[in-house]
Amino acid sequence: MAAKLGKINIIKNAIRRFHHLPKQTIARHILNTHGELFDNDLDKIRHAVRYWMGACGNVNRKKQADKSFFYNTPTKLPPTWKKNRPAYKLPVGVWLVLSDLHIPFHDITAVEAAIQAGQAEKVNGVFFNGDLQDCASVSYWPTARRDFNWEVELVIDFLDFIGNEFKGKKIVYKPGNHEYRLPRAFVSKMPELAESPLAAMETVMGLEKRGIEFLDYHQLVYAGKLPIIHGHEVQSITRSVNPARGLFLRTKTFSACSHCHSTSEHTPKTIEGKLLTTWSFGCLCDLQPEYAPYGNDWNHGFAIINVDKNGDFEVVNRRILPNGKVV
Repeated sequence: MAAKLGKINIIKNAIRRFHHLPKQTIARHILNTHGELFDNDLDKIRHAVRYWMGACGNVNRKKQADKSFFYNTPTKLPPTWKKNRPAYKLPVGVWLVLSDLHIPFHDITAVEAAIQAGQAEKVNGVFFNGDLQDCASVSYWPTARRDFNWEVELVIDFLDFIGNEFKGKKIVYKPGNHEYRLPRAFVSKMPELAESPLAAMETVMGLEKRGIEFLDYHQLVYAGKLPIIHGHEVQSITRSVNPARGLFLRTKTFSACSHCHSTSEHTPKTIEGKLLTTWSFGCLCDLQPEYAPYGNDWNHGFAIINVDKNGDFEVVNRRILPNGKVV
């Protein structure tokens, strides 16, 4: 029975894709692609195609329950691959926002300074706004060392460290473009693992067990009324005067991002006098990586965001000096 249904589906799919072609041509396509299932009998396949297309006489046309493949049946609107991405809302409270650690290329002095600042503010939660891990081992860029398991172990150790430093606090993790290297590698090299739950990042690192909420790769996050993205979701924000201004030119509203490894602020005013501030947050990674050791505009930094019940928010955008001092 299963084999019969399989053959019927093959015929229907071929008719659906090539409805505009002659029946003999459709039958020959099926013969070339799945001939062994039909005893390589072109006439048998052609008869089946004619049957499902309602070309085997009026008696069969009337008896047939599924008339969706008849020539005179109107074509339905095709299904879409569009994905709906509902936004995530950070709970009310004070949040420590850490971005672009790029583990194992994190800067220990900067990370410790940001954590100590968050503890001093008695934050209610920690929000990782992308690129917590570098995923260098699955990048298409050349690198001397490729050891993905080692990278994952370091990230797990860091998450356990954060869980201990902020016991009982909510931890939310939005992946960025570097985390996206893993599913992209699956799609290009091992597509059979692309949708496997066993290969998913949250499964590999046991995020649910650790009480860490893992968001979608392109999910919009709200801190009250403030939209937050990692930054790779919009194009060319680094080509403006500063990343915050570039972000405003793309979002046209108050918003915040990471990704550019630079602390900046832009505060334009509407014709009605409303201020629309945008922010970009600094990074917590090596400021002199091998691919850009000099001449970049990066700086260490983090943010504290206070979210009120009515949706109002306050952003405190901090820089970290080389000696670890927060300014």
